[in-house]
Amino acid sequence: MVANLLVLINIIIFLTLSLIHWYWAFGGTWAIEYTIPDQFKESFFDKGNAFKTTIATIIVAIGLLAFSWITASNYFMVSNLLEPKHIKLLTRVIGGIFIFRAIGDFNLFGLFKKKSSSKFTEKDSQIYVPLCLYLGISSLLITIL
Repeated sequence: MVANLLVLINIIIFLTLSLIHWYWAFGGTWAIEYTIPDQFKESFFDKGNAFKTTIATIIVAIGLLAFSWITASNYFMVSNLLEPKHIKLLTRVIGGIFIFRAIGDFNLFGLFKKKSSSKFTEKDSQIYVPLCLYLGISSLLITIL
């Protein structure tokens, strides 16, 4: 029962995050100023890098869709493409990805980032790190429960 609830919540989160990334990939600007550390904003939003930025954002959106599909496959018959043991392994990998993201790089993002007063680091502490911790821990719990 708890695992089913975690699966549903994670699917909703992954789909929502994917939709936001598709929105950004096709020119949306809502909350975009909070997504990139200040050190990378100039190069990331440079018009010359627009194609690379769009492709990278689409790749993330597709990855988040895949995460939702893999998560759903833990408790709902989505398809027969993967065996249950592979779905469990991939769900653990997803959990690991988000736990590593929450821990961070010890510089720009994550629990152990250097202190900064930028818009990104503020949102990283308020939203991104707690969300990544939740997704990491809940993905691991889904494979255990």
